[in-house]
Amino acid sequence: MADYHIGLMSGTSMDGVDGVVLDKDCQKIITSICLPYSASLKTHLQRLSQSGKSTLEHLAQVDIEVAQLFAKTANQLIKQARLDKKDICAIGSHGQTIYHQGGVYSMQIGHGAFIAEQTGITTVADFRLQDIAAGGQGAPLTPLYHQHMLDKKDGVIINLGGIANITTVKNNKVFGFDTGPANTLLDVWIKQEKNLDYDKDGVWAQSGVVNKTLLNILLEDAYFQAPAPKSTGPEYFNLGWLGQRLPADYQAQDIARTLLELSAVSISQHIPTDAIVYLCGGGAHNFLLVERLKTLNPQSAITTTSDLGIDPDFVEAAAFAFFAKQTLEGKPSNLPLVTGACGTRILGGIYQYQGRGC
Repeated sequence: MADYHIGLMSGTSMDGVDGVVLDKDCQKIITSICLPYSASLKTHLQRLSQSGKSTLEHLAQVDIEVAQLFAKTANQLIKQARLDKKDICAIGSHGQTIYHQGGVYSMQIGHGAFIAEQTGITTVADFRLQDIAAGGQGAPLTPLYHQHMLDKKDGVIINLGGIANITTVKNNKVFGFDTGPANTLLDVWIKQEKNLDYDKDGVWAQSGVVNKTLLNILLEDAYFQAPAPKSTGPEYFNLGWLGQRLPADYQAQDIARTLLELSAVSISQHIPTDAIVYLCGGGAHNFLLVERLKTLNPQSAITTTSDLGIDPDFVEAAAFAFFAKQTLEGKPSNLPLVTGACGTRILGGIYQYQGRGC
């Protein structure tokens, strides 16, 4: 009997594919893995998402390459967990976002049909468009899974990926949205200035000082003032956005420190007083960012989702395993209060594997 679900995810940081196998209740990770993108594929993805310029032929080729890596991740997970493919109910694949404009359109590549054929397992993908078609932002979707993780407890879960999103659960009511950048501006800035993929532990940023004038200019952006529901991505918060606001004279490390403070402040504005806060995503490993969140929120207890039994690096992958389960059971995965959709919707396209090899 098939008891397990696989979740596959690659976020706005575009580091690679995170994968998990979840138990039948989608509460426990059986095994996990992360397969990095090659340098060339990551470069192609960053250009697609930040410039929006591509030929259809190029887009199709990148789509296939991403799908192949997602399928490889799933196959390795099954082998690593010592399971048979018949033990897996379904794969839930988020894919790789290359364009997101909340309420208008969202595109994730890494096509579910290719994953289903290359794994021999029914795959659920394309989760965001149904919510958008129903008038929603299409994001964030993870709050429903965050509520599932909290298991009837109150709490706040903050995903510190490329973009930060916050989920607040209180008295069984769920509220959430994208607060703005977590790591995306920091990552592209250190890539430009030092040719590194990210600032490990925030060490480089820590060598600089906050430019308060610039910080205030950045915080004046309309996105931070807009009410929820709202969602965003690196299509908006990118080097072009930053370049329009940079002073004529600066030290690169001071800009890094200011960008980290932008993330910390824009997130902290939405953390309730006296909350129990669980961090996840790559930014949960950024020592300076975590310390700033703790300093800005002294009355809240800030920890990680490890205290809920889920590795902080794999919360989002786990969410899409859960969503695949929801879809196949005919249950909705969006929260209208979070996304702004006109009602709950069963999300995702089902790519059914028929069990006949080509």
